[in-house]
Amino acid sequence: MIRRLIPAPLAGAAALLAAACGGPAPGTTTTAAAPAALVDPAALYCQGTGGTVIPRISQGRRADLCRMRDGRTVSAAALLNSHNDL
Repeated sequence: MIRRLIPAPLAGAAALLAAACGGPAPGTTTTAAAPAALVDPAALYCQGTGGTVIPRISQGRRADLCRMRDGRTVSAAALLNSHNDL
């Protein structure tokens, strides 16, 4: 008579774990997703109103300007805040 060293349910689980430890199947490639771009809501609002975004950095922080269709240039953030109640 043959003695079982490992109970049947544990042997099945061990076989599944051993199969899962392998690398990717031959012929498959893995690619990392491209990082998502950060979107500035003020710049989007400027473009949505027909303006043109002028990228600016002030004191190390983003401070985009918005050139409106009528020729005025305003802060994109101020434009967004003036038309949206928080």
